Amino acid sequence: MLRNKFEKRIYATLKDKKIKFKYESERISYLISGHYIPDFVLTTRMGKIYIETKGHFRPEAKRKMAAVKKLHPTLDIRILFYSYSKSSVKWCEKHGFPYAIGDIPDEWLS
Repeated sequence: MLRNKFEKRIYATLKDKKIKFKYESERISYLISGHYIPDFVLTTRMGKIYIETKGHFRPEAKRKMAAVKKLHPTLDIRILFYSYSKSSVKWCEKHGFPYAIGDIPDEWLS
């Protein structure tokens, strides 16, 4: 429930003072403005394919890629990883990004 000692202390203070409150009971959306510059843009017979290459798939990159996909769901964005990472593969599958490991698959090029 509570994440750390500081939150526990504030929780206890509010309880002691009989303040009416809820803990993490609401979700408020926000939007961070920015631009995504794909590493490679391929022109194929089927249209454009955007390829993002990743050595390390950091949390901030995951947030950015998810935000780009949400705003542009029809873009064909694919992720090419330098090496296998179970968590990165699971993230791609969860968020609907095609992915490959090591090299661009031939089928992406035709």
